[in-house]
Amino acid sequence: MATQEVEARSCADSLPQLDHLLGADFRLHKNELEQLYVEVLYTIANKVGASTGQYAHYKEDLFSYAQKAFGIPNDVHRKFLAIASEEKPPIVVLNVVVLEAEGLEAKDANGFSDPYCMLGIQPGGLQPPSPQPGSGQSSRETPPGSPRHASAAATGRTLSDSGDPDQPHRDTSPHEKLRKHHSFRLSFKRKEHGYGRERRDTIHRDSLSAAVPAKFIRATSVKPQTLNPRWNEKFRFDIDDVASDILHLDIWDHDDESSVFDAVSKLNEVRGVKGLGRFFKQIAQSARSGNQDDFLGCVNIPLQDIPSTGLDRWYQLEARTQRSNIQGRIRLKLWLSTREDRGNSEEDNGSEIRQQQRLYAVFIGHELDRFSGPTWEWSGELPHVAQTILHQHAIQGDVTELQLAAVRWTAYCRQALSSPLDTRILLRLLQDLDARWPHETLSREEEESLAESFNMFLEFSLQMLRKHRQYFPPHNRAAMSRLDYLLRCLGLLANMKAFWKCCPFNKEIRGEIITALKKGTLEWYEEIHTYHKPSSRNQDVVIHSLIHLITLLIVDLQKGLDFYNSLFESTNGVPYFSAIFKQLEKMLAEDVGKELEIFEVQGDIGPQVAALCVQFQSPSPPDDASLPAGCEIGTAIFELYLALQEFVSFRDHLSPVDQKSLSINCYYEWFEPALDRWLDVSKFKAMHRIHKAAELNKVCTGDFIVKHSTSAVDATACFYQIKEFWRQLAWPDLVGSYNYIMKIIDCICGAAVYYADLTHQKLQDTGYYEDNAPFKISDEMCVTVNDLEYVRRWLAPLGTELQAEVVLEAVEAGSGGSQQWRTALYNMLDGAITQLEARALQVINRVAAKMRPALKKATFHLAWSPDSLPASEAISPLLEYLDAHLVALNAALLPRNFERLLSDVWQVSLLELGQQMDGSAGDKMPMFYERLYEALEILVDFFHAEQKGLPLEQLKSSTYWSVEQRLQYHKTDTEGLINLYYQQRLQDQLATESTEYGVLSVRAYFNHDSLCVEVLNARDVIPLDPNGFSDPFVIIELLPRKVFAHCTEQQTNVQKKTLNPLFDECFEFSVTLEQCRHEGAMILFTVMDHDVLTSNDFAGEAFLALGNIPGVADNNTSIDNFHGLKQVDLNLMHQKNKNHPILQILETRTVDKMAQDFVKKQKPRIST
Repeated sequence: MATQEVEARSCADSLPQLDHLLGADFRLHKNELEQLYVEVLYTIANKVGASTGQYAHYKEDLFSYAQKAFGIPNDVHRKFLAIASEEKPPIVVLNVVVLEAEGLEAKDANGFSDPYCMLGIQPGGLQPPSPQPGSGQSSRETPPGSPRHASAAATGRTLSDSGDPDQPHRDTSPHEKLRKHHSFRLSFKRKEHGYGRERRDTIHRDSLSAAVPAKFIRATSVKPQTLNPRWNEKFRFDIDDVASDILHLDIWDHDDESSVFDAVSKLNEVRGVKGLGRFFKQIAQSARSGNQDDFLGCVNIPLQDIPSTGLDRWYQLEARTQRSNIQGRIRLKLWLSTREDRGNSEEDNGSEIRQQQRLYAVFIGHELDRFSGPTWEWSGELPHVAQTILHQHAIQGDVTELQLAAVRWTAYCRQALSSPLDTRILLRLLQDLDARWPHETLSREEEESLAESFNMFLEFSLQMLRKHRQYFPPHNRAAMSRLDYLLRCLGLLANMKAFWKCCPFNKEIRGEIITALKKGTLEWYEEIHTYHKPSSRNQDVVIHSLIHLITLLIVDLQKGLDFYNSLFESTNGVPYFSAIFKQLEKMLAEDVGKELEIFEVQGDIGPQVAALCVQFQSPSPPDDASLPAGCEIGTAIFELYLALQEFVSFRDHLSPVDQKSLSINCYYEWFEPALDRWLDVSKFKAMHRIHKAAELNKVCTGDFIVKHSTSAVDATACFYQIKEFWRQLAWPDLVGSYNYIMKIIDCICGAAVYYADLTHQKLQDTGYYEDNAPFKISDEMCVTVNDLEYVRRWLAPLGTELQAEVVLEAVEAGSGGSQQWRTALYNMLDGAITQLEARALQVINRVAAKMRPALKKATFHLAWSPDSLPASEAISPLLEYLDAHLVALNAALLPRNFERLLSDVWQVSLLELGQQMDGSAGDKMPMFYERLYEALEILVDFFHAEQKGLPLEQLKSSTYWSVEQRLQYHKTDTEGLINLYYQQRLQDQLATESTEYGVLSVRAYFNHDSLCVEVLNARDVIPLDPNGFSDPFVIIELLPRKVFAHCTEQQTNVQKKTLNPLFDECFEFSVTLEQCRHEGAMILFTVMDHDVLTSNDFAGEAFLALGNIPGVADNNTSIDNFHGLKQVDLNLMHQKNKNHPILQILETRTVDKMAQDFVKKQKPRIST
């Protein structure tokens, strides 16, 4: 809607009226228009140059187009044509630029030449005389004298254009002026002698046609030692008859300066037309002795072949005689122009330039009048007949290419101010002007005129850019194209040397564009702000008005980012978006701040909401609980926040420096009071909604869904709305948002726990926990645990979805890394999740408890089946019972709930199996434990269900390993269990680090079928006598007893009243190396306290593996005594596991004397 409104307010067809910029010079009065028309007719009547290409038109066509363009009636046209015909024809001028030559013949001994050119006009079709073959002429022809240095030529050219400085300006007749400008002698370094006033008067008296055409002779400078000379020197010749005159040019190798004087002297004697031929003959025959100039070639160019567009080409050099060895070519640039024979300077063509400019204006206006479409769709191309007229006018006025480029730019630029043109036309004209600027120059007056056009165009462009939204709407492709090329024009203008040469004091164009954009944006903002001003001071009306205003700004910014920014940036380096955004942001911050100050939210309702929530959680919640009046917060203020948030999000496209300086950065602070109140209200409403959802609860049924109720869906939907609200807020202040996140988590978690309590209480009220009947699947139980799990599953990722980690990192960074904020947040969240899980587990555990009697019965049947019945058949009743109930539960429960239930049933099954296993062993059948062990493996496979049930890691829990281990122990004989017990004690010895019972130091080695054991001392033996001491002695015993049956135990002497006894006694046992290397072979050291009247007390025991002692571990080493052996410190131990399974199992073997004796021996060693 906002986009449509913005587009509707844009008008691509309305463009600024800037006729006031055109000035008086652009508007032609009637007299000026008639004079210009006569000038056009005069130009057409006196066409010069051969007609070729696009400029080949009959004069009648040219007259006809000019008459239409000027709008002249036929009778007036005939009148003006007669006036133009009576005018004296202009003087035709040939312009020659001798550019370069290449591949010339080498005439000097050094392999080079010193070339220079002599050029002149051959009148009336005469050919330059060439010596005839057989005349005896030498092949080295003699030229006229040649100038030696370039400076001489420069002097000659300057004088030829401005007159003889030695001759005062007494005679200003055309013939005299031409003679003074083109004296042949001035082309040479040396001045002629004896050429005084009398000689000049003689030439003046002769007619121009009869006199020697000395004004037609020119010479270039000498280029020493080169075969590829570059001159780039310009000459001008007045032409009598274009149809018959010929340009003749010779190239000579300069040898001696004396020939220059001779040639000039001979030149003064030339008379008449025939005299010119005699002059060239004298050139060929002069200076036959001594040094002489060598001929390098010549060219002859008929002037009638020169087109009006001029020539720039290479000419092959020709020979004068057949014996001349000529090679190489020369490049000339030739064009024709005119000058009127009115005595004014031929360099002054200011009037022609002004006429050319006005003529362009007439023709452009005429073509635009003929064009049927919008002016900006015109291609800017004039018809060929118009171009021919302009071309003839330009060449006849000797207008340079740079002057023409400036004229075209000025004419089209002025036209664009009144009738908008395609800016591509202006760009092409600027590019043409820029390309020609380095090669030519303009007069001061021309530069001022060009500066005026630049400034007019600049002002016109800036006014267009100020209203670019109106003139160049993004949806209009043609308008955007015009903007693109307009900006390209400005970008080119900003870098043009011509612009800064003509307008040295102008401001930088880039800065002017930015200023125009800012002014235009300010005007546009004020316009739409006034248009959308609220009609009343009602809060909702004011806020919705601001929202609409901000939406319009967002649309404008998005358009600027998508369309305008790249154009301005790429063409002029103007940060369009940055300039626009900062301008809009500044004005918007002022307006929104003023409006929100009026409607600031006051008062803290947090305590009241908390009290209401407590009432909801009471046993009898109120039905009519409601918020205090005035606590409601409308959604409009948060819509305003979201609109501002979207507006501020555009700052991401600014530089970091610009982002920091924005006035609207802290926009969120305006909404903090409203957000506080909204969160308080949300907590009350969440509680109220959950209470209503529980009252209106219904079970959801379906073929492909598990059982659940509508209350869970309603509860999570409520939580989602709160969470989504926070997500959309995207609160910018991370540290400040911690309190808000805590409020949201408190709101959602409190409501979730309240929901769990309501749901569980509802199940409890059905008598679920009091029912002791055999287990039967109930819908109430399945719906309850599924609802709890559904809410718990939604609650689990809440911290991540609220981006709590980002907020906590910011808070911790500002508080020195303190963890209290993290702990408080996650304790609240984890506490709620734990309570939900506890409620669900409470329900699920009751299921396992109800199934236990049936499981116990089936396990009893399994355990006490006869040995003839295989375990796979004996366990069938148990598996059938489990399968029947678990399949139904799997279909009715969510996966996590079923997994919890399955885990509970598995634990109960293990406990029942363990109870059947433990008991007196006397009445058990021989295969009893083997059957139970096999049944345990079958149950593992059943509950794993080929990876569809519980994972193996969960199945093989500590309870499983306890049952499995005890089954293994039950299957093992008494001697094996005793050995296994001692091996476990040896592992305990290696793992223990505690010295609470003291330390025993010993040494042992094996040598020659003898085991030598040395008991050194003990430290920190525990006191066992009333006097605070002990009377310790050590018993040494080799284990296992079956391996070392022939070795009796030995003991040390008793050390009286000490806790650190020193024994230092050696003992020897006759054993083999194989016995010492037997698996589990070890030495048992038992420290006892000797008592006289009562039995000895146990002080501690230690174990030493025989496989690691010297002589056994490295039997290649021979050891004869204890010298050099390192003592071993063994920490004394007590058995701390009072319920050690091996001791318990051995104790059940009441008829086994070995088992009973071992248990009796070990009981004193158990720590009390």
